[in-house]
Amino acid sequence: MASETVWFDLENTPHVLFLEPIIHRLQKQGISVAVTAKPQSQTLELAQARGLEFEPVGEGNVRGRVRKVLYGLSRAVMLGAWAARRGRPRLLVSSSRSASVAARWMGIPAIGLLDYEHSEHRPFSLGCRPVFLPDLLRDADLPAPLRRVASFFEGLKENLYLDTAGLDRATSRALLELASDDFVVVARPPALHAHYATKVDDSAQLWARIVRDLHDQHNATLYLMPRDQEQREWLDQEFSFHDRAHVLQEVLDGPTLVAAADLVLSGGGTMNREAAVLGVPAWSVFTGPPPHLDECLAREGRLRWVRCEEEYEVARAEGIPGLPTKRGPYPAGLERIVDAVHASLERRPVAVEAVS
Repeated sequence: MASETVWFDLENTPHVLFLEPIIHRLQKQGISVAVTAKPQSQTLELAQARGLEFEPVGEGNVRGRVRKVLYGLSRAVMLGAWAARRGRPRLLVSSSRSASVAARWMGIPAIGLLDYEHSEHRPFSLGCRPVFLPDLLRDADLPAPLRRVASFFEGLKENLYLDTAGLDRATSRALLELASDDFVVVARPPALHAHYATKVDDSAQLWARIVRDLHDQHNATLYLMPRDQEQREWLDQEFSFHDRAHVLQEVLDGPTLVAAADLVLSGGGTMNREAAVLGVPAWSVFTGPPPHLDECLAREGRLRWVRCEEEYEVARAEGIPGLPTKRGPYPAGLERIVDAVHASLERRPVAVEAVS
């Protein structure tokens, strides 16, 4: 007999942020929630900082495609054992591959969330119905199995938590004790061990060069956000002699930093989209298969690709862009996902949208 608990698994740091508003909404509605988390990057630290109660399951990240697959399956077994001990939760809501596999093994219905069409989708395509994607992905070249279980919500996943965060540039700068005319760059290196990563050494070196140029040529105040301890040690060594470069040593509120910035420089993903939502220009050195979302943001003038020397030289020639408008709010996105959770709990069909 399944319990009436909704299960969330936090497999990576960004999952904490965009699943948190769903968790809180359900808790306010009196629905029982249980959270597991993978000790990877800064996931546990951020979950603790956000006041989420969770149980760690598994170990940190591993390298190599084969080892990632084997470890993912191993963690799925651990999560399945956890779910059995908890009386088999009624529903999983997650962006976690391991949890999606575990839910399928255990016969637990699952709702997935994805926003990168080139990431490994099969655990979600097989284990989740629906898989929610941002509405910009309606026109993306989605794999057929994912297309069959896809449903869409308004905005970006970052809108789920930023639309109601109340962040603004002036307040964020005051919290960081920054002057109104300081030129502030928030920069995060590329993910070196992601399964979709390509040319990561070249990308990391270009990222570091741009950071140095921004410091030396634009008198920038830099907030450098490592993804893990390995990157923290690299950044400490690389930028220890730069007086305005701050290598963050603990988990801080990333969106507050982004809201205070004049430019975001990232290896791709969440921070670039936070910048779009908050109205901050972004440069991306991401060299994996280009995300459809980021291509859309580039066409909107919110993101610039700087994946190679040639693109960087064009960016330098054109200069630092001004602040764009914010992208959103999109309150209907969160409502759509929460409604799907209720439908599943009430054993009503959750609609999917077949897209061509």
